[in-house]
Amino acid sequence: MKNLFIPFKFFVNLLILSLVAAILDKGGSLSKLLLNTFNLLESSTKIESSTISLTLILSNLLLLSYVLWLIIKFRKVIYSLKTDSIFSEKNSRIFKTVGRGLIFYSIGIFIIRVIENTLGDVVVGESVAYNFGRNIGATLSDRIPLLVIAFFLLIVAQLINEGYQLKNENDLTI
Repeated sequence: MKNLFIPFKFFVNLLILSLVAAILDKGGSLSKLLLNTFNLLESSTKIESSTISLTLILSNLLLLSYVLWLIIKFRKVIYSLKTDSIFSEKNSRIFKTVGRGLIFYSIGIFIIRVIENTLGDVVVGESVAYNFGRNIGATLSDRIPLLVIAFFLLIVAQLINEGYQLKNENDLTI
């Protein structure tokens, strides 16, 4: 059973590494935007800097940092399974926190992507309602897998909590 967790640990570590890369990418975008705002960037391509762009990048960076924190908490559970029982109140709380956090992240990133797509992508010759609906549909389809994972983690958290309660009742039975 312990050997089955090795690929899972690798996957979680790879996910953490990809989140760090995404945070560094957004941090680079933020620094480029700030340098462009203060005319410190000498480049042939000018970036349109606005308060909305700055807010979207900062919100994106904040949400990515939050997900990194959640995945690190989840990683602690994976690594503690080697020594501890999976049916503990702590593991249930962490699974519930990660599940709720991923739902919060999905909603937040959905809002950010809709705003980004609405401000950036406009199909000429189509109505505003069509463009907005297309942006919502495209953005929502990207969020559904993460929402499924989040709800799955919430179900697992409930199962772990019930298993913990059954374990406690069993320990009290002579």
